[in-house]
Amino acid sequence: MAPTPETIRVYTVDQDDNPVAGVLVRIFDETGTTFITQNYTAIVGSVAYAEFTLDGDDPAIDYTIRLSKTGVAFDGLLGDDSKSTQLISVYSPPASAPNGNNWFQVQGQTFVTPTSTDPRLCRASGFFRDAAGRPYPNLDIFIIAQFKPAIVDGNAVMGERVELRTDENGFAQVDLFRNGEYRITIQSLEDYTRQVFVPDRTSVNLVDLIFPVVKSITWDPVSAVMSVGDALDVYPSVFGSDFHELTGAALEDVQYEILDPSVASLQSMPDRLILIALSTGTTQVQVTRLDQTIVVIPDTGITNNLLDVSVS
Repeated sequence: MAPTPETIRVYTVDQDDNPVAGVLVRIFDETGTTFITQNYTAIVGSVAYAEFTLDGDDPAIDYTIRLSKTGVAFDGLLGDDSKSTQLISVYSPPASAPNGNNWFQVQGQTFVTPTSTDPRLCRASGFFRDAAGRPYPNLDIFIIAQFKPAIVDGNAVMGERVELRTDENGFAQVDLFRNGEYRITIQSLEDYTRQVFVPDRTSVNLVDLIFPVVKSITWDPVSAVMSVGDALDVYPSVFGSDFHELTGAALEDVQYEILDPSVASLQSMPDRLILIALSTGTTQVQVTRLDQTIVVIPDTGITNNLLDVSVS
């Protein structure tokens, strides 16, 4: 009987059986030498999986799958897909499979973000990779405090420079003063200095701290209910992935757009938006990232990036 194309799914969960999205799943032949296809797992309902079409048969056709995601250990090594090889068997018809389908579940050990036990400090930690996607060991990171010497709980805070280096897994962590402002330089990017703001939290992703992007927005008011001819001031609060609140309406980082300009017009001011109701109907204000200097994969977008507008 000739092989028949079948739909397969590779589900990814963590050690607590929670779905893990953003895992790169690559499919190879049985020997693991010939690449066939790849896809990322995505959340669908309450699960995360990547879907493929592969030939199946009875007896089954075997394939090698390799999984990788930074901060997730498959077969014991964080983010190293060379240690995460597994074999799957694809049946046609799927009912011939031992579990009655061509669905496969793989468990990974997710990285638990370390937290600082000192209420004055925030623990920044994260993973770094090289251009080939491998863990980047011995990467030097230089952190320079941008505040004057201070006394915290009776202790003198001295010195301005902190140096850290990634370990064999490309991992580094450091405790920094909450609400502190620092300047960070990374090896190989010496001309690219980042000004960072430490959140008032027990922990933060070091990568997000160094390379923040717009992550979420809140609105005041939470929705716009207007009558024709009304003008309404709306105050957005824009937050980065480092939990830092940007200044005013953050016009250098985001763009505001009214989706139906026949219902309302929009003016973007440095500290607020001005909505003017034009005709009866409903529309929305949409926020998109304007600053694309940092590329995030996968791009999950901006949380709460739509403001409902109703005009009567």
